[in-house]
Amino acid sequence: MQEEPVSCRGINGSVSLRKDGITIVGLGLGSVQPHEIRFGDVSSVVVQRKGVVPFATVMILAIIVLVVAEYDLLWFVIDLGRWEMLIGPPALAIAILCAIPVVLRLMFMNVTVRSRRGVFTVRLVPNRSANRLARRFRETYAGS
Repeated sequence: MQEEPVSCRGINGSVSLRKDGITIVGLGLGSVQPHEIRFGDVSSVVVQRKGVVPFATVMILAIIVLVVAEYDLLWFVIDLGRWEMLIGPPALAIAILCAIPVVLRLMFMNVTVRSRRGVFTVRLVPNRSANRLARRFRETYAGS
């Protein structure tokens, strides 16, 4: 069973799946020593995405406020004509600032390896490589 090695790189390190275990490199500042962990010592490999809902909710609310202020949709209740310039730009800024973490959290995940030696987390790993690593770990570990 000859399989190509699977690895994924994040912002603070990389995780590689070998035939007999997992190698984690580059965790922490100045720590470039690889951590070699055998499959028998690994309790889990967790791939998780941080929550998108709080930032997405604030972004959607800011867009609604921006549209209501821009097109004066509540003209029958209140005249926002004078206040449009005071409401619009901050609502746009909030929508843009909340869109950045939403996009980042949809594109990237965290990979956490739990073992007897400790818990190692690699952050901002692209979705495709993180899911591939978890799938290969599940296939390999279930077979060993």
